[in-house]
Amino acid sequence: MKIITVVGIRKSGKTGTVTALIEAIRRRGKRVGTCKTVFCPTFSIDTPTSNTARHMRAGAQLVCARARHETALIRPQAMALSEVLRAYAGFDYVLLEGDYLSPVPRLVAAHTDADALPRLNEQTLAFVGRISTRTDIALPLPRFNALEEADALLDFIDRHVPDMQPSPALDTPLPPVPGVTDDGFCQCGCHHHQQKQGDVQVTVGGRALSLTEEQRAQVLAWAGEARP
Repeated sequence: MKIITVVGIRKSGKTGTVTALIEAIRRRGKRVGTCKTVFCPTFSIDTPTSNTARHMRAGAQLVCARARHETALIRPQAMALSEVLRAYAGFDYVLLEGDYLSPVPRLVAAHTDADALPRLNEQTLAFVGRISTRTDIALPLPRFNALEEADALLDFIDRHVPDMQPSPALDTPLPPVPGVTDDGFCQCGCHHHQQKQGDVQVTVGGRALSLTEEQRAQVLAWAGEARP
């Protein structure tokens, strides 16, 4: 299988690049799978009140949710990339989105060179996403607008990405990059994480309410403006 990761800041075109590549791969009759890295430390695919969450809390080591059109397997721990990839046996391509730490070939999505260049490493092959349309920015590597050049990008990947199989070598993470992989939750500051952290308790009309720090700031600003 060919494994490649697409990284970049929020709204830079990562998902658009991944979906365009998926469509190009499928047009060629090949098998493709994806794996999305989630940086928020409070993220869970399951909700605390679901039946499957109750199974997990009781001690189940693997939980399966089977629906009419979807099946989800939930494990109560993180998994190494090589272990994850074993689920993709027989696939021709695995596209990782947002995985900065795995030592695999990389495409970098960005808005400008300021947020693109810190995300380069020795395995970076090309630039994609919004920056690929910026003719005013000089870049040290090829660029592809996957929304219009998906087949050309796939040909490029086929030429430069070797086939590989899951191995322990994939589980040794790359060194962290200051300002890119060390901010605690995500490259751009996870707004979802902020909303979950530091809740402020207030009472309005005798009713207890929980506000995020952002909501608290908005209320204080409004209160300041409302004063005579």
